[in-house]
Amino acid sequence: MAPSRKKGGAKAAAAASAPRQWKVGDLVLAKVKGFPAWPAAVSEPEKWGYSADKKKVLVHFFGTQQM
Repeated sequence: MAPSRKKGGAKAAAAASAPRQWKVGDLVLAKVKGFPAWPAAVSEPEKWGYSADKKKVLVHFFGTQQM
């Protein structure tokens, strides 16, 4: 009898452990709770008067011009 495994479990674990390195200007689909994912660009927090945080990425949403 084969051991039970989640389908694609090894791939998901490997992807979750690899840290993402976002660069200023990268295009992303950003998600805010209660709203659908929306296209945005990664921006510099210092440029907009925010402090840098390693756990967060500041994005500038297209169309709405919001941060």
